[in-house]
Amino acid sequence: MKKGLLLQIIIFLAGLPSLMALEIQGVPIAPHAAVAGETLQLNGAGLRSVVLLFVPIRAYVAAFYVHAPLRSEREVSNSSSPMQFDFTFLGPVTQSLVTKAWQSQFAQSVSYTYPDFEKDRDAFIALFGPVKCGGMERVQFIGSNTVVYDACLKKGTIVGKNFQRAFLSLWFGSNPVQNDLKIALLGNSNGCQISK
Repeated sequence: MKKGLLLQIIIFLAGLPSLMALEIQGVPIAPHAAVAGETLQLNGAGLRSVVLLFVPIRAYVAAFYVHAPLRSEREVSNSSSPMQFDFTFLGPVTQSLVTKAWQSQFAQSVSYTYPDFEKDRDAFIALFGPVKCGGMERVQFIGSNTVVYDACLKKGTIVGKNFQRAFLSLWFGSNPVQNDLKIALLGNSNGCQISK
């Protein structure tokens, strides 16, 4: 009886690392990210799906990294610490579709604009190229700069807190890109809190 219990405990403990590792649609999600000399922690991650001709398509996995847990739209908007968004694509996407996807997301979901918003938005979208399956787009907030990486290469910077507020409104505003993705990025996916 003692041997049986001991064996069960060993099997349980051996399985813990895999239980604690986060993976979505085969995409491993790192628990931390380094931004501007700071270590950020995963706030939340989720799947972005789109519907084309009534067929749901899994587009990308989004992960959101912050200095300290942010669990509401207000907390996100009030944070001045560095942030990072990773978007890992689940299939190849052409240049024209990447451009159309970002244009569509901004048109449908941005809830904060300002006088130079359209100029900044267009400059931001122009920084992204075609994406391979498993390819990543990354957006970092460092001070008042929004830094864009495409396929691990730094592509450019959009200057100003206003653009950061507009970008955050895509994911956490009143009409987010995808409501269940908003919930997941805020650290609650299927009712499970991302560990702090």
